[in-house]
Amino acid sequence: MAQFESIQDPSHSSELIELYNDILQNGFGADSPINWFASQAIRPDILESTWLLTKRILIGGELPPTLKQMIALTISKNNNCRYCTKTHTGALEALGVSKEIIESCVLDPDLRQLPLQHREVLKFAIKAAKDPNGLDKEDYQELKNNGMSQKEIMEVIMMAAFTNFINTWADASGIETD
Repeated sequence: MAQFESIQDPSHSSELIELYNDILQNGFGADSPINWFASQAIRPDILESTWLLTKRILIGGELPPTLKQMIALTISKNNNCRYCTKTHTGALEALGVSKEIIESCVLDPDLRQLPLQHREVLKFAIKAAKDPNGLDKEDYQELKNNGMSQKEIMEVIMMAAFTNFINTWADASGIETD
């Protein structure tokens, strides 16, 4: 059950109109932003901050969008976040990722359907999300051995932290799936 009002119509606030236009232009909704954003609209200042974070971590950067969505999906499933699991599954489908890859992210803890580099990235990301103090130099070296730069590894860690953040909001706020 949703704990916060989801504002679909921003017409009462020029600040919300601007934010909503930016969110929609970046693909996070059709006529109004997805519920993850609309549920934050009672606090435009917070929405503005979370939108900027989303733009910088999920949309921008060096990692391919499909890999970022796989990280978000796999961690969301591991965190049992219903909303984010559904949302990131939909994002991967929209990006043209095969059903087998998506199912592997959701159902297979060994991620067998994924290419080796993606499998290693996802395992690292899951560990970063669940046990960041457990990451050791071998975990980092494995990613470096698979051709990842320091900037890309940093982005994987940021995606893990970001996914924990979005999962917490989605679950604690009780937002409905779009």
